[in-house]
Amino acid sequence: MAKARLILVHGRAQQGKSERALIEEWMTPLRDTLGARATCLDDVEVRAPFYGDRLMELLAQLGEPEPGDIIVRGPQLYDAEADYRAFLGAYLDEIRTQEGVSEEQVVAEAGIAALERGPQNWPWVLAIIRTLDKIPGIDGDMIERVLRDVWIYLERRTVRKEIDAIVAPAFDTELPVVCVAHSLGTVVAYHILRDRRHGAVAHLTTVGSPLGLKICREALAPIAHPKVVGSWHNARDRRDVVALYPLDASHFPIEPTVANYDGVWNRTPNAHGISGYVNDHRVVDVLHRALVAL
Repeated sequence: MAKARLILVHGRAQQGKSERALIEEWMTPLRDTLGARATCLDDVEVRAPFYGDRLMELLAQLGEPEPGDIIVRGPQLYDAEADYRAFLGAYLDEIRTQEGVSEEQVVAEAGIAALERGPQNWPWVLAIIRTLDKIPGIDGDMIERVLRDVWIYLERRTVRKEIDAIVAPAFDTELPVVCVAHSLGTVVAYHILRDRRHGAVAHLTTVGSPLGLKICREALAPIAHPKVVGSWHNARDRRDVVALYPLDASHFPIEPTVANYDGVWNRTPNAHGISGYVNDHRVVDVLHRALVAL
């Protein structure tokens, strides 16, 4: 009989997979890194609520264009696209600042006049993308695709409601829960758990999370530590531009505070893949302690 439940909440671009495939993808590197300590998983049931295919269906039903369509679209935008461009522009400007890219470098890339600078000006945003693409390890297309899905989840109530309806039932158990969430999945998990009033999530680990972004924080306001969550540990690779900031007092001010670790060296492309997080020894040590404490 299971003594606990481990819930894995995936990120974007998982369409065509299945819950079983996701569990294998996450648990194989986790077990390998645990080694002899993997016995802590023997009495743990694992759930990985799969919403990847449904997310793609919803986007198709809503007529949402592919991220690249927004990048190359001319000036004729419907309101939602304009809102998304502003969202993306603000995020890319944060990355530009974090990576130490000056306005002068962007100007040199695009030849934009001083008065046209800023995330509300689309030529400026495109110039930032081109400038960032020149930095080793940064993929502008990947950034745009991840942020597109985060924005749709935050701004499209119908999408958010359906995705939450797929993920939330995994938390309906009398067993103590440990949850690991990645990328977009950290936004989904947080949104569900923040408003939850029953059940016990003894520990939450978030990896590769965009929650520290101002644009995410404002969309989820008011933010608070979920009442059903015990300890919360957030891990990131400093090179992971999706996880631009730690969830600290400056970027995610909640009480109790989130424990942050930014020493991950994620060896996957773009330093963002899940396998590069769940094989990190510090991340695995935290999960091991949480599981054996149940």
